[in-house]
Amino acid sequence: MFLDQRHLVRRAFFFCVAFLSTALFLLLAVPKFNISPWPAPCHHHPSSNSRYWDPEPAFPCCSMDLCFNFSRCHPSQQLLVYSYNSPQPEQPIPTYMYQFPSSIWHTSDPEKACLLFYFSDSQANTDAWIKPKLSNLLPYWNNGLNHVIISFADRWSDTNPPSQSIGMASILATNLRTTTYRPHFHISIPLPRLNLDVPSELGSLKPFERKYFLTFKGTRYLSREGTFRSSAAFRSMHNGVDVIVATTCKHETNDKLLRWQPWRGSKCDEDQAIFDSYHFVELLNTTFGLTPAGRSPASYRMLEVLSVGVIPVLIADDYVMPFNTLIKWEHCLLQFSTSKMNLILPTLRTMPRVEVEARQRYCQQVFDKFLKDDNVLLNSVIQSLTYRFVGRQ
Repeated sequence: MFLDQRHLVRRAFFFCVAFLSTALFLLLAVPKFNISPWPAPCHHHPSSNSRYWDPEPAFPCCSMDLCFNFSRCHPSQQLLVYSYNSPQPEQPIPTYMYQFPSSIWHTSDPEKACLLFYFSDSQANTDAWIKPKLSNLLPYWNNGLNHVIISFADRWSDTNPPSQSIGMASILATNLRTTTYRPHFHISIPLPRLNLDVPSELGSLKPFERKYFLTFKGTRYLSREGTFRSSAAFRSMHNGVDVIVATTCKHETNDKLLRWQPWRGSKCDEDQAIFDSYHFVELLNTTFGLTPAGRSPASYRMLEVLSVGVIPVLIADDYVMPFNTLIKWEHCLLQFSTSKMNLILPTLRTMPRVEVEARQRYCQQVFDKFLKDDNVLLNSVIQSLTYRFVGRQ
């Protein structure tokens, strides 16, 4: 028995030696990682197909836990926001943010502010070849801590600072993309409506009781962003009966392009004849409304069709939906990538009536609660910001 015990002890000893040797080998074999200075640049993950609205260079990695000073904000008190400048009243068009300086959330004392706004859609920024450094422009910059950069521009590079320079600032913008989006830190906001004079009685019409099934009227882009509107997959949805896709090539950038590349205007005359045959308001009498991306993934059509009880059909790639922490968009609209436009009509045609009616009801609730007018939209912006930092406390 004594020999058996010695044998067991010897086996246990060799087992421990083998285990420790293996663990040491694996520890030495693991590569060492270099830790970048915080906040480090996030990796750029482009979409699989090269598109004109592919992401800008990556923003610095940030989250509310790492890049926000909660001590400036008190959930039990009124949210206060300091603004370095006022939103441009007509840049590019009047926006619902114009009323912020006179709102209850505005403070002229930066020391009392939870957040600090900078409206980047200024004519000075648009005209500048070299964007000013925010650290030189904004005296309370502090590497962007608790700052919010607000933009309605089609492209980030149009009016905004280089993306890698914004430090710990977060973004409120209409052109946020999933490939560069910093979840729960950036906030996507909608474009305002261009057409406000629409018959309110259209909102009471039920799906399938309307004149059309699916409609769109807008610009056909011949270059750069939005060229999918010139594709056969987009234009061929038009049947002249219950599906109307009316496009025009008349656009400033198109006009310049056609002067030296007239071949790009193929079938523009044919499209113009269809475009002139339909009035915008008439085409709002529809069950579904196409809201395709244009110069940016956002669309002015979104709020326009929602305002009259139409279910949006979004065509966009890598788009972050506005107010996505407040709205469950999957219960309202339908979204298709530009490579899947051939699936739009088959999908809509086979959708059960009960589902279409449920989507319309939710869309109407969403519009009334979060998007109805400028006051409601500004309140939704503040609500999204409040939810962002209060949810971490």
